[in-house]
Formats: sequence, C-alpha cells, structure tokens
Amino acid sequence: MEESCSYRRMRCCVVGSGAIGSHIAYSLRRATDEVYVLARGETAQTLREDGLRISVCGEPEIVERGLRVVEAEDIAAGRVPPVDYLILTVKVYSLDAELLATLKPLISPATCIVPPTTSIPFWWCHSMGGEFDGAQLEKLDPQGLLWETFPPEQCLGLTYWLSAVQEAPGVVNVKHIQRGYPVGELDGKPSARALWLAEALKNGGAPSACVDNIRSEIFIKAVNSMAFNAVAVLTGATNGQMADCEDNARSTIAAVMAELEQLAVLMELPLFQTAEERIEQTLASRAHTMSMLHDLQVGKELEAFDLFDSFEALSELTGVD
Repeated sequence: MEESCSYRRMRCCVVGSGAIGSHIAYSLRRATDEVYVLARGETAQTLREDGLRISVCGEPEIVERGLRVVEAEDIAAGRVPPVDYLILTVKVYSLDAELLATLKPLISPATCIVPPTTSIPFWWCHSMGGEFDGAQLEKLDPQGLLWETFPPEQCLGLTYWLSAVQEAPGVVNVKHIQRGYPVGELDGKPSARALWLAEALKNGGAPSACVDNIRSEIFIKAVNSMAFNAVAVLTGATNGQMADCEDNARSTIAAVMAELEQLAVLMELPLFQTAEERIEQTLASRAHTMSMLHDLQVGKELEAFDLFDSFEALSELTGVD
C-alpha cells in the first residue's frame, strides 16, 4: 500500500448510484482506472449508454464515461472480481439479505469495506475502547448478517459533508461542499488504506482528510440529520424558512440536539462543534432542502426511522432514556 497513492491499480466498487455514490465514483475514477458502480434499471442503462453527467459547485458539466457499470447478475456471474475498496452509499434499509448475498463475491480478506454512515453504523463499538468496546448493537443487526458480511476489522469509517442531488438517472449536481469526506479507522490510528481513500476522493474536488476520531464525525452528522430532517419533514420548510422561524424551528432543532448529545457524554465522545455552531452553519445554506424532505417530495422511503432506531440502540447501550 505504500506506493498506492502514486499508481492506478486499486479496484473499487461503489454500491449505489445516487448523488453521493455517483460523486464518489467520479472522484475515485480520477485516482484509479478500475471503478465499478452497482446500479439497476434505468440508471444502469443511462450510465452505460450516456455516461455520468456531473456538475460540481457550479463548474461546467462533465461527462464521465470511464465507470464500469454493473448489475447484480454481473456479480453473480463472476464478471466482477473481488475489490480493494467496497463503498456502500445505499440507504440503510436497503441492506437486506439479498443485497448482502449479492456483495459477498466482491469481498476478500483484503477488501476495505465502507458501510453507510447516514445513521449510527452496526460496527460502532468495534475497537472503540472503554466501557462499551466490542458490544454488538443487536437492534441495528438483529440476525448478525452485517457483522458476518462486513467484518468490522475490515471496515473504514467515512461520512459526507456536502449537498448533492440526483436530478435524473445518471445526472448529478453537487451544489455545495462543506467538509467533504472525512475518513478514519475505527481504532483512530493512521493507516495506508485510509490515506489512499482520502487522497483519491480529493481528486473529485471535495476535501477529504484522515481523522483520528471518525465516530465524532459520524455522530455529529447523524445528530444534525435527525434534528434538521425531523423539522423539515414535519413543516416542509427549506433551510432559509427554518432560519427565519427563530422561536419554533431553531428551538426545536436545538432541543433535539441537546437530547441526543447526552449519549456522546456517556460514550466519552468529543464533539468538535457546538450545537449552535452547527445550526448556524447549516441554516446559512438558505436555499437548501434537507435530504429527507427531498425524498418525501419525490415519493421515496425515508431513512428517518432507521436513524431513530440507531439512536435508540445507543440509548439502550448507555442507559439513557
């Protein structure tokens, strides 16, 4: 791995072809030649025939035709070899037994696996240290299938601090990038595989850095998502409308954050920003529509319930009501 930042031999597969998955695939394609994207239906057909059309922060649209678009049957038929990086950007509720069985042929003992972190991930307590080290969160993985399919020692943490939308199958608009894609090992130690992924993602124009406490990044992002999306979905409000509703929306967001951050105290998890700083930062993007409100508007299933369940799992772990 020491030379991996200078050559283009890493084989990557992105599972999910929505806005974030497409941007990650586009970024990786600038660092390595072999990037697979697992897609289906109209999106798979469009990506194969027309390539990925992507615009990043107002720059002219780019058409990326170098992605290797595959579907589940391609993996089952052995047309995709095991990969060096398996990055999952699908909704948490999509991680069912059928998808996990589909992905197994892509995973070797050397594969670095990046599961979704839009909610608290199943691997949360692995290599955590302290009182809760090694605990399995049964609520998030009742049959142990995630733990079995994605061995936690092979997992890497990554989260997303950017705003992107899929405007049509194969068409993505990255509107605003905040902190990009922080990456980190579960034990907080530096590693070559984390460094390579961070450097590769930078090639897509998004900042990415190796951090020594990826749980803090994931926890803060999940708290933000729970608080802002709850208010957005219940009110139909954009960020700007929430910002203008000082005595209602802002106070509700702050109250949700305060309640959830009790969990961080008991897990001895440092938070690098205050709730008020995060509220101001998020609401400053006045035209932005929160992701779950967007999903609601286009008729997609919401991740709110999986997100809430993940905080309930931490509640049970720590004894917080």
